[in-house]
Amino acid sequence: MQLFLGETCEEFRRNGPIVRVTVIAVEGSTPRDIGAAMLVSAQGMTGTVGGGALEYDAIAYAKQLVGASASPAWLRDTKTYPLGPRLGQCCGGQVRLLFERYGANEIEIISSFGDAEEGYFVRPISSGSAPIHAVDRSDLNVAPDFVSEKFQMLTANSDSRNGLVHGARLDGAWFLEPVRKKRLPIYLYGAGHVGREVVRVFGGLAVDIVWIDTDAARFPNHIPAHVKRLVTASPNDAAGFAPDDAFHVVMSYSHALDLEICHSVLKRGQFRYLGLIGSMTKRARFLKRLGELGVSEAALSRLTCPLGAGGPSSKEPGVIAISLAAEILQLSEAPPR
Repeated sequence: MQLFLGETCEEFRRNGPIVRVTVIAVEGSTPRDIGAAMLVSAQGMTGTVGGGALEYDAIAYAKQLVGASASPAWLRDTKTYPLGPRLGQCCGGQVRLLFERYGANEIEIISSFGDAEEGYFVRPISSGSAPIHAVDRSDLNVAPDFVSEKFQMLTANSDSRNGLVHGARLDGAWFLEPVRKKRLPIYLYGAGHVGREVVRVFGGLAVDIVWIDTDAARFPNHIPAHVKRLVTASPNDAAGFAPDDAFHVVMSYSHALDLEICHSVLKRGQFRYLGLIGSMTKRARFLKRLGELGVSEAALSRLTCPLGAGGPSSKEPGVIAISLAAEILQLSEAPPR
């Protein structure tokens, strides 16, 4: 779980001073990757940096910093944890954590760019200096040259990576992380019982779901933050507005509507995944009908039906949703076809 600036500000508003604990370096086998984070307040914590004795010690130290009286502005510290016998964890690697305390003054500053959709959150790992919201290299004119060079490398790849960097003479290190991780665009057609389970299962993950149906009454009263509701008489038209790397999940109340949506997605041709709920019989019927509508064999081969990792035989909505999530997450880590 990566906790970004918006979550940090919201947690402060609920619980007062907090410490953000972030994985900034790893070696060998570790339970979480660089960028994983948790927030610790006097009332509790959210997020995780790996669990076990590592997290237990990190929470204890973070709570000390939360309660620090007369703490300096932008209080930061790091700790390195070997994950072997000393901590009783079997990973065997090593984790370096960054601890950052946020009080009212710090929150006031980072809230000004906490809702940003692009750029990097850049700061030294030592105390004292305010962080920088860098959208382009010119924003880093007060940072050392090695920081702006690392920023240029990260942004050139456009893959939302994190970076820990120091100068050639081991000058003070800086950590750069995206203010907003790249999120998977999912277009979910159908607000029925399975669609609701899909929305629930993806909660807390780095996804943006556009949830599409023909009737507002089919949606639940509460729409989660990772979901945008779209009510339209022609759900198939929504495919034309999706990004080229979108994952399309088709499970409407009507086979005829499902067919229209699949036809629109396949006719467009630019998509990452097209999954259709149903059986092998439904797949055969759809392939025949879509072929009659002029869809090529190559395009038809991109239709996944039944959907979900391994095509589970269970018809339980929760099982279907979990299997679909596993399939999409696996595909998101593979090179696009």
